[in-house]
Amino acid sequence: MSETEETSVNEEYLKTLLEMGLKEHVARKALIMCNNECLNTALMIALELNEELSDEDYGDSKMVFVVNSSLNMSIGKTASQVAHAALNLYREMGSPAYLQFNDAVSSWERKGEKKVVLNGEDESTIMDLVKKAKEHNLPHTIICDAGRTEIAPNSLTVLAIFGLEDEVNKVTGHLNLL
Repeated sequence: MSETEETSVNEEYLKTLLEMGLKEHVARKALIMCNNECLNTALMIALELNEELSDEDYGDSKMVFVVNSSLNMSIGKTASQVAHAALNLYREMGSPAYLQFNDAVSSWERKGEKKVVLNGEDESTIMDLVKKAKEHNLPHTIICDAGRTEIAPNSLTVLAIFGLEDEVNKVTGHLNLL
């Protein structure tokens, strides 16, 4: 049997496992272990493999906040908007839509919950980053202010992104600290 035959997987089964929120390397390994014969068996193997993975398998994750600096928000306003973004993103990551990030979030929590606040030039810059976050399949949220205090209603104030540091850096690595 060739190496390609040994490592090829049923693409339909793989797609189904990925849609269930499993990481691709785990899904592939599970399919290979069951010889691509049964989706249910592959799922059971994948779930067992997931339980065996340690923090090191996930690398270091972080949550970044990109602040819209063009709004010239006060320190207090900026802090409240970043806090709002942190809570929103953290809550969203608990939803079924982000099931594949559950283990990474748990690892992030055990490792100290790294958070970084970055300087975003303006709304256009932040929307470009939203597009890149989507391209990299990174959980993210944007905060638009109600406009009751310092800034106009519906002003985009903060973008929050979560993921492995290397992936997040592909989106925000060029930005400066706030």
